[in-house]
Amino acid sequence: MAGIKKVVCSVGAIIGLIAGSVVYDPPKPVDEVGFIEIPIGVIAPEQVPIAVGVTQFGELSVSLRALELIGNAEACRLTPYKCPAGLITNGIGNTHGVDELKPVTLEQVAADWVRNIQAAEKCLTASAPDASMTQGQTDAFTSFIFNTGCTRFRHNADGSETRIFKHVRQGNYKNACNELRFWVYGAGKKLPGLVKRRQKEMELCFAN
Repeated sequence: MAGIKKVVCSVGAIIGLIAGSVVYDPPKPVDEVGFIEIPIGVIAPEQVPIAVGVTQFGELSVSLRALELIGNAEACRLTPYKCPAGLITNGIGNTHGVDELKPVTLEQVAADWVRNIQAAEKCLTASAPDASMTQGQTDAFTSFIFNTGCTRFRHNADGSETRIFKHVRQGNYKNACNELRFWVYGAGKKLPGLVKRRQKEMELCFAN
């Protein structure tokens, strides 16, 4: 935003605050579509991801893999800015209670992020008929809802149900995973950042 110096923050550090773990946080080059790859070094690729569970900021059902995915896609800013949708934003994709002139602390970023992820988890839980969803599916759909918002996840502009919500509601989670690849447009244009995010969400969705 005009007149405010941009101050970024480390997603890896925020994950460390939430998970209570030491994370590997090397320099993070930004790739051609705006992703900042953060190898957090907590879970080896061959290990089965588990829910983060209870943290000092609240309980989470997603795994560290979901935190890494969402954090990489959203990036982290201590100072407020306007997101592509025109919303005043700070932290990691937070649009609630943002002071347009005041930066936030790392602890506030972590608290806001956990609260926003919990909201996405609550939307997913309320949409699914049972608890048979895999951890990878929970991670992928929570990331997706964090990105789109609960209302857009469930309904199209005309009020009809989205296909992905319908599949989740019916317990057809693999079919819902396949729907992720279609959600790559913004203002009628295919966005490389969304293409990459959906690819990563699909990888998690079919992982286990």
